[in-house]
Amino acid sequence: MLRKDRKQSGITSLFLRMLLWSTLLWVVLLCVTLGLTLHFALSTLQDEIECDLISTSSSLAKSDMVRQALKDGYCSEEVIDYLDLLVAQTQDLDIVTIADTNSIRLYHVVHERIGEAFVGGDQGPALEGETYLSDAVGTLGFQHRSFTPVLDEAGAVIGFVVTSTTMDRLDTLRWEIVRTYLHLALALTLATLTLSAGLSLLIRRVLHGFSPEQLVHSYLTQNEVLNNLEEGVISIDSQGVIQLVNQAAEEMLGRQATLLEGRLLDDFISAEDGGSLLEQAGETLTTSHPNILSTCIPLTKNDTRTGSTLILRDKSETMREAEQLNGTRHIISALRANSHEFMNKLHVISGLLQMNKAEEALSYIGDVSALQSQTIDPILQRIHNPNVAALLLGKVNNAREMDIQLTLLNNSYLPQHSRFLSTADLITVVGNLLENAMEAINVQHHGSLRSVVLQITEDEGCLVLMVTDTGSGITPQVMAHMYETGFSTKSSDGRGVGMSLIQDIVTRCDASIEVDSEPGSGTTFTLIFSTPREDRRK
Repeated sequence: MLRKDRKQSGITSLFLRMLLWSTLLWVVLLCVTLGLTLHFALSTLQDEIECDLISTSSSLAKSDMVRQALKDGYCSEEVIDYLDLLVAQTQDLDIVTIADTNSIRLYHVVHERIGEAFVGGDQGPALEGETYLSDAVGTLGFQHRSFTPVLDEAGAVIGFVVTSTTMDRLDTLRWEIVRTYLHLALALTLATLTLSAGLSLLIRRVLHGFSPEQLVHSYLTQNEVLNNLEEGVISIDSQGVIQLVNQAAEEMLGRQATLLEGRLLDDFISAEDGGSLLEQAGETLTTSHPNILSTCIPLTKNDTRTGSTLILRDKSETMREAEQLNGTRHIISALRANSHEFMNKLHVISGLLQMNKAEEALSYIGDVSALQSQTIDPILQRIHNPNVAALLLGKVNNAREMDIQLTLLNNSYLPQHSRFLSTADLITVVGNLLENAMEAINVQHHGSLRSVVLQITEDEGCLVLMVTDTGSGITPQVMAHMYETGFSTKSSDGRGVGMSLIQDIVTRCDASIEVDSEPGSGTTFTLIFSTPREDRRK
């Protein structure tokens, strides 16, 4: 009950806020719009009145009857009647004045003013032949005037015509426009309130009682959960069109969500046999992407399928984790070997110090440090794949126990994820080549040089693996059969698969392998991989 009351309270608060903000927004827009249009209307009114005043004064100044009146020094009854009728019938025209060069009125709308001096003091430019507008106080109050000089046939000024509108009339006209806009604003405000209330009620019904804050929080939470899943999630509607894609699915399909959403699912991924993944609900299927498994979960409403959710899983993830575990075992093995070896070295140092042979102890420590910098440090600095580095550390310790010097060349470099070989393939190739090299050296009983040189170099173009040993070498007879499964120069069972595995990897990766061997002197294997692999995460 309490939860329901809180929900209702939240919806009521939402309703009031939406009503307030939407009304405020509309009122602001309304004020701006009406303010601009009102300014335009008032400016237009001013321009129209001025245009009428100028047109009327210019027309009168050019008329023969006005010229004749100025020449005669008075206006006839016909002229007076005409001008009275003009003022009466012309909207926004309150006053017409005709004056001579002495500023004595020959006509005024108030006939009693005829014969008196012109009032206002702004007639000077008109007597000099200018046409203009002016604001001044006349006998009938503050006015907006248009002055036009009257010229005779020779072009000399013989008087002027004034047409004017009182400022009271202008103010009245302006107020009528403002009042009209105020009525319009009130009507629009009431309409805005009604629309805002209706819109708020509609949104309230569409959201099913949830506030936008609750919906946003739910969306962000679900989106965060989806994008942090290791499984890919794709939401599809009843027509098979992709509606939503999480980050893991983007990475698996190699496309961004913007390129997937709104497109048919079958355009990007299907079952291994080419069929649609949506047809076999609930089953885990291998897809057209060899490293992706898919499970379809149907969505129904009233026994009608409304869509589906596709769950994608990366098959290579398990393999990658197994490789990481295998690499961890190599590291543990290497650490154990190093721990045992350094304990022995500590015992030697302790014994030398007890025998008061400090110089010999220092010399021994220097030899150990040199060994560390010459063998182990280069591996950790140049080989960034932890599993391969662990393998090499283990092989270094094994080689040392066999009195074999295993050296990694200075120009070696391997990134954490090779562009050309997976970690599993790298361990297979490098491990078997080093194992065969050390066995070949052990077979060689004569000769003082017991060394294996390894080079692992990768750049944008290719990956080069080279292993050189000073062992017994390979005879032509052995080289003809060394890639065959089960073939071995040793008699032990279970051997003869290392070179076969290497050959399978070389063939599968479209690489090259070159063997340079001389019996009794040693062997060099050179492998070049130049075709990038598809999945670089392994």
